Amino acid sequence: MSWFKAGYIKQHKAALAASAAAAFFLVWLALYFGGELSAIVGSPETVREWVLGFGAYAPLAFFGLQVVQVLVAPLNDSVINFAGGYLFGPWFGFAINYAGWIAGACVVFFLTRAVGIPFVRTFIREEKIEQYNRIVAQGQYLIFVLFLLPGPPDDILVYVAGLSRSIRFRTFLWMIIVSKVPGKLVTSFAGSDASRLAVSAFSVVLYAVFAAGSLAVVIWHRSELFQLFGSRGKRDLSK
Repeated sequence: MSWFKAGYIKQHKAALAASAAAAFFLVWLALYFGGELSAIVGSPETVREWVLGFGAYAPLAFFGLQVVQVLVAPLNDSVINFAGGYLFGPWFGFAINYAGWIAGACVVFFLTRAVGIPFVRTFIREEKIEQYNRIVAQGQYLIFVLFLLPGPPDDILVYVAGLSRSIRFRTFLWMIIVSKVPGKLVTSFAGSDASRLAVSAFSVVLYAVFAAGSLAVVIWHRSELFQLFGSRGKRDLSK
């Protein structure tokens, strides 16, 4: 250890200790309640029952659920997003879905960057880490594309992005802020439409644009996507 690093640790030992304690607490929380969380997010109805049990604090509980589900990857965030619109309406549901996921992704990014691969292995299998590391090696544009698409487990992508020293937090933040709007908006409106048993004209247009846009992106990048998800090649995580 260099004198610089030793001096930095000495000067910031309180902050580093607090960060380590917070990381330990979050990991313990996720592991302890992991099974219960899987049951909660099994369907929109189970999410609804759990959230409404908090009464006036239901929006805060739902926000916390969105944050934690990013940590406990891979949970079914589509079900949670749908439940957000079902419970709180299209716009407020979207706001909680979006803000909660962004907050959770930032927490995971910082914890992964601070603790490293042992933290990631707590939640994600080695073969998944290797598969998604190939995505990171392809560059930031493809990462943004995959965040934009509804299919890939983007929670896992957050972990692997945190492992990559080539991705700055500012770049990561802008990628998720922009890319997660369409998907969160669509699922929130879908949940709201299901609660009302009706589909508005705006929803029809929104679904059509999102479907057409997603299909266009997949067709445009079909060769890269096939190579990534159709191949089992391995690369070094140290890049």
